[in-house]
Amino acid sequence: MAIGILIKRVTKHGVDAKVLLPLIVELRSLAVRQSGYISGETFFNLDRPEECVVIGRWTSLEYWQQFKKNPLRNELIDKIEKHLDKKPEYNFYGIGLW
Repeated sequence: MAIGILIKRVTKHGVDAKVLLPLIVELRSLAVRQSGYISGETFFNLDRPEECVVIGRWTSLEYWQQFKKNPLRNELIDKIEKHLDKKPEYNFYGIGLW
């Protein structure tokens, strides 16, 4: 079953979340080369400029978990988290009919 992962990130006070965009683009370009990756989208909150949400789609949770262990991904995550007020919030959803 395909899954959707919603990742909510909130930057430090006064920092526009768009500062994360180059790093998110790098993450996505890395994900595209991984088995099981389907697609991704990034949304910036119009009412709260310090907040963004990334929705990633994968063919299975196992493929996402493999990607999560990728050392290059973790280097990018470390760079992203330097801008954040708190740890990102991850939520996992099944896609399709049950």
